[in-house]
Amino acid sequence: MSVNSIKFTGLASGLDTQSIVDSLMSVQRLPLNKLNQKKQILEWQRDNYRTMNAKLKEFDTFIFEGISKQANMMKRTAVSSNKDIVSVSANANAGTVSYNISGVTMATAAKIQSADKISNSTIDPTKSLLSQQSKLSDQTGISWKGEDFSQTLIGKGDEITLNATSLSGFPDEITVTGGTNKTFKVQIIEGDAPDEANRDKVTPTVYVNPATGKMTFSESLAENTTVTVENLKKNSYIEFDIQTTNEDGTNNKQSFKIDGSSSLNTMFSKINSSNVGVSMFYDTGTDKVVAQRTATGNLNNGDEIEFSGTDANFFTDALKLSVKTAGTDAEFTINGLKTSRKSNTFTMNDVTFNLNKNTTVGESVNVNIQTDTNSIFDTIKSFVDKYNETIGAVNTELTAERFSGFQPLTDEQKASMSEKEIEQWEEKAKSGLLKRDSILTTGLDKMRNSLYASVTVNDTTKTIEKYNQLAEIGITTSRDYLERGKLEIDEDKLKAAIEDNPEAVYQLFMADGPTSDQQGLARRLRTNVSDTMKQIEEKAGNTFKTQYNYTIGKDMLRIDDDIESLEYRLKQIEDRYWAQYNAMEKAIQNLNNQSSQLSSYFAQNS
Repeated sequence: MSVNSIKFTGLASGLDTQSIVDSLMSVQRLPLNKLNQKKQILEWQRDNYRTMNAKLKEFDTFIFEGISKQANMMKRTAVSSNKDIVSVSANANAGTVSYNISGVTMATAAKIQSADKISNSTIDPTKSLLSQQSKLSDQTGISWKGEDFSQTLIGKGDEITLNATSLSGFPDEITVTGGTNKTFKVQIIEGDAPDEANRDKVTPTVYVNPATGKMTFSESLAENTTVTVENLKKNSYIEFDIQTTNEDGTNNKQSFKIDGSSSLNTMFSKINSSNVGVSMFYDTGTDKVVAQRTATGNLNNGDEIEFSGTDANFFTDALKLSVKTAGTDAEFTINGLKTSRKSNTFTMNDVTFNLNKNTTVGESVNVNIQTDTNSIFDTIKSFVDKYNETIGAVNTELTAERFSGFQPLTDEQKASMSEKEIEQWEEKAKSGLLKRDSILTTGLDKMRNSLYASVTVNDTTKTIEKYNQLAEIGITTSRDYLERGKLEIDEDKLKAAIEDNPEAVYQLFMADGPTSDQQGLARRLRTNVSDTMKQIEEKAGNTFKTQYNYTIGKDMLRIDDDIESLEYRLKQIEDRYWAQYNAMEKAIQNLNNQSSQLSSYFAQNS
């Protein structure tokens, strides 16, 4: 430990050395405080710039998503006199026209349904296909594929368990030999077999649970009975293809592989959610299955749905799908022209029609396509409101009062103030940091000029003389100078312009020419906003830039270097003060010691 690091706090002199040094250093630290205040002001200024950039970016995005989209500015409203029969919608390119529709016969979809009931006792479509197979009235040709687990067992009593679980593909009958010679009808079950009193005593039956492999016989087997189960499968499945015909005459074919543990509902769900374009369901009331095309119209004279592949007979035989009904085209008369469509939904001249119900004799529907004036007006009004909000925020920064007497507080100053006092002080210290800022002022002037200047009329801009300035559609600058360039709308004049020529109003904002005078007002604004944002980023950066990449950041780095150098010098000065006061304390201590010795000497001689 050096001598200078030892601090004597007035032991000899009686002085409050610490307070004296602190007072001396507080004066020495004034330049350091000013540097820290300067750095704090730069940080606040940087943050204010970034807040302005966020406002400008928000405005730019608002323009892009609103007034710049033709769908918003050329919106059409389609009105049907009877939506129950014909409902309509129109896109931005639809003309202002009227249609009369009569003689509507809706298109229907082709379908195939079961010719008769498919089961002896109504099947449960929520249970596995294997467990319900025995209930099907026709099982011709159903052959489950999978791993072969055929086996022979020796047993007795009414229960025998197979040497595997999760089995499938059981034969219809099991023959036992040896102690008992008899053929048992197989009945697939889920869970436990019926108790002995409820088992089939007329027809020898074996109840098989494929999940556990347990076989329960309706009567006991004699000792040493041989049970042979053939064609037993594990992980069984069936395979088939479905082919449909598309409106253009092409075919759409898809292959399916259905596990035996899947239910009928699960199989139909897989088919319905596929891209083959078929919707299937089982009706427990009629015990029939229906397969229907999702597309309407006569697509292949009744052969719009075809089942093929290895196990196609599951549909044609087991589900008895053989009764075919061809789809029919929609027929109607529009403005006196009798025509047809494959679908009940079709588009004509950028208007989409939906046929919802057949008309009766003499019944007709009128459809009117008009400019959606209110919607377009709302889009433009929203743009004006956002513009006013944006320039209002910028003007607030440019005109805020600067309180030069309120500098950033030091830590010592904050320590003696309440939180409310600190908040009020810093509110004034932060005010006016961007007052009369050249970047924002220039950017705001360009935005105003872009809106006030007319758009050149030519084939490129697609504008017209009648509507090539903002004032001509009823949007002007507020006469109140305190509003600092905010816009006002003459609602009646703007709506009249929209109804008169919505295309010209749209081009006034979004014309796309090679020069600024040939560009629409909103397009110019986006260019001005983009240029201003770039300048702000060069000065204040963004969250992705380091301090080395923007002007204020570089200034803050230089201040950091100055602070580091000054703190080093201040440490040396403080050490010097303490060294001087330590020397003084030592000198006083030596003097005190000498005085004490002299007093002692004189006392002894006297």
